[in-house]
Amino acid sequence: MHKAPLAALLLVSTAVGFGACGSEPVSPRPVELSSAGARVRVDLSPFQLHIMDADGNLVLETYLGSDGAYGAPAATIDSFTEVALGLEGYDGYRANEAPWRRGVTAALLEQDDDSARFALDDNGLYLTLEVTLDGGRVRLSLDAREAAGAEDAGDLNKSTIAFAMPDDEHFFGLGERFASVDHRGYSLYSWAEEGGLGRGEDAAPGPENPAPNGPSMTYFPVPFFLSNKGYGVELETTYRTELHLGSEKPDGWRAAANTSKLDATIYVDKNPLGILEAFTADTGRPTIPSPWVFGPRRRVGSGSMVDGVEEFRKMREEKIPVTGMDDAVHFLPASSQLGREAELKAWTSAAHALGYKVMAYNNPYVAANHDNATADYNYGKENGYFVKDPNGEPELTVFISGELLQIAAVDLTNPDAVIWFQSLLQRTLDHGYDGWMHDFGEYTKRDSIFFDGRLGDEMHNLYPVLSAKAAFDLLEAKRPNDYLFFVRSGYTGTQQYVPAVWGGDAEATFDETQGLPSTVRAGLNLSMSGVPYWGSDMTGFKCLTDAPNDKEIFLRWVEFGALNPIMMEQNACANPLMPKTKWKLWNDQETIDHYRKYAGLHTRLFPYFRVLAGEAAATGRPMTLHPFLLHPTDENVFAVDDAYYLGGALYVSPVVRRGDVMKETYLPHNSQYVDLDDFTVYPGGAVAAIPAPLGKLPLLLVSDQLLPLLDPSIETLGSATDPSVITLESVSDRLDVMVALTPGGSATLTLEDGTELTVERTPDGGNVAGLDEVDSNQIADCSECFVTSSEGDIERLRVNTGLTESSELAIEDVRLTVRGGAVKRVRWDVLRLP
Repeated sequence: MHKAPLAALLLVSTAVGFGACGSEPVSPRPVELSSAGARVRVDLSPFQLHIMDADGNLVLETYLGSDGAYGAPAATIDSFTEVALGLEGYDGYRANEAPWRRGVTAALLEQDDDSARFALDDNGLYLTLEVTLDGGRVRLSLDAREAAGAEDAGDLNKSTIAFAMPDDEHFFGLGERFASVDHRGYSLYSWAEEGGLGRGEDAAPGPENPAPNGPSMTYFPVPFFLSNKGYGVELETTYRTELHLGSEKPDGWRAAANTSKLDATIYVDKNPLGILEAFTADTGRPTIPSPWVFGPRRRVGSGSMVDGVEEFRKMREEKIPVTGMDDAVHFLPASSQLGREAELKAWTSAAHALGYKVMAYNNPYVAANHDNATADYNYGKENGYFVKDPNGEPELTVFISGELLQIAAVDLTNPDAVIWFQSLLQRTLDHGYDGWMHDFGEYTKRDSIFFDGRLGDEMHNLYPVLSAKAAFDLLEAKRPNDYLFFVRSGYTGTQQYVPAVWGGDAEATFDETQGLPSTVRAGLNLSMSGVPYWGSDMTGFKCLTDAPNDKEIFLRWVEFGALNPIMMEQNACANPLMPKTKWKLWNDQETIDHYRKYAGLHTRLFPYFRVLAGEAAATGRPMTLHPFLLHPTDENVFAVDDAYYLGGALYVSPVVRRGDVMKETYLPHNSQYVDLDDFTVYPGGAVAAIPAPLGKLPLLLVSDQLLPLLDPSIETLGSATDPSVITLESVSDRLDVMVALTPGGSATLTLEDGTELTVERTPDGGNVAGLDEVDSNQIADCSECFVTSSEGDIERLRVNTGLTESSELAIEDVRLTVRGGAVKRVRWDVLRLP
């Protein structure tokens, strides 16, 4: 696009701004830009940026004023300090900002139809702001210098842009945030850090809850949020950023970055799912994990025994559906496998025979003070493969990884170091493992120096992304579509590499900011930030507070964990000051039965998970959806932080408070909801009080949505050589499908293998298909048969097809169609709503 010459534009700007000699000043004309999805108007004096949708409706505008950091784009010098907080993985940053300096009046430098560049020059500060439109994307690029023509920013090291905020605006996302889902009223920074310490089950989030840094604390920040006002914002930098979302002023929010250059993309779209589609197109779409990744996984040691039987064999004896096991053997950072090579190869081989996939443990560090790691550390140091300190030596830090260690980080900007790191990871595969926990990544110091010249303040948030990419590239090359590694730390872009994220070291209680309630929020926020495959450390990891680590928290967490995309259990009860224990799977028969039930449900959801994973990979659509994503104009959903959709068919409302046996939950409008436990029907657009005694998860089937399930006998999503183990292949000839069908309603779903399922509610046509009517106890095994019953608030119709690739059956007021895919018998379970 032709751009107007700079000199001519400046001449026009001057003439418009000051008029003829002796006349009153005239405000320069606004600059207007447009694209297919958005419009922008820029007022020059005083500066104000207005962003509209394609129809001209105002979506967002910069804050007009001059109150501290609020006003025109601004920059300052931040002589920050860094305080010691006990763990080097905590963010010790404390701001010390000089007064903000801004350019209130702008001059147009150049323009075409969809982009423009402006200069804001005031009191010696020189800012340039470039605005570019691309469909529904409005990209802002702010660059601060001490003076026009300066080669660099000088001492300026922090920049900010402030925006007006209506009274009814709400903010969602920002990565894995544990304390809030609607972030209005919070100041939240993005800096990957070690997990916080909760203040207890009754302590509300606050500046020191979790300790030491409050609600910002997260392993996995993503400086991207969604607003209910029809836009989303990504801050495109790896430097530490801050978002003050109505926490400083009641009518404004602002973004700040610890750099003189602040780039941001504003996505304009009334549909938040459309924003997520654009955001993940820009930052990387998730891949579809190996099928068995969606099977339940437990922490089980290679020598763990239960009642004199190896635990992995005991699970099969008890018919507990488990696909994966983590044994926590730390290949990195300190080569815990040394001296155990034969034992570990025998262990993984025996586990594979029974249909298990086995994961070990790695992180991107090498111990500097452990005998097992001496050779690796010396090799890495001699070849310059570690991140360096200001003196040119390996940057060392201390944390617990199996034991208290001094460690050096592999420099993942050095291509040779990446290859070496991958060779260290390869050792895990050589022992027969199928993957590993890919831990840590949050310990990069601000003054560390990387191979490519960047410093730690720029690399800190990027480091876990590079760590995940190194593992992804290795596993894609060595074991395509047959591996799992799961991370706790990440940043923008991590989602394109990782098959799974787990929520870090949760407190094994109902702790408000670190326990079960917080993990629900964390998963929902992460899902609204482009990361679909997540799960929590089910039943908790840390046992630090005085609250009991008891049977109630175990059962409730299993209920919730089963309806996460990734179901994983942690067996630790970590407390460095005193030994503590928590409730375990094998403590009593009720717990075993409960675990079997919910692990079985999670495993049966496999075909549904695969459909949702396909959507995530194609469009960035989350598997778990906060109701805001589907109902962005329903103001009742903004406060929801303990319920969500799993795909479109299930609404999940776990019990997350101690002692609760009734769950009050808001059910969004435009649907009806059927309790899958007792078939009670709840209307949408209202708060429902759902009975939830200990052992029952409030799990609701959404009307006119299909839910495909595996046969209940399934034990593993892995392959097995032991013929007694029921695998995915064993049940491939049958499929269960549930639907809650309204009068005149219909639903369609296409499975991963191409099977198209359709159900319609039609006028009653009797038994035109000539199906055999059977008893309820016969319906599981018959073909071309049906049974009807009244249960709860619904009339239930169960219909089985024959073993076929395609079928079309009409029975009473329901028409059922199966087309394509593998040959199978479909067992329809139609809940006819009144």
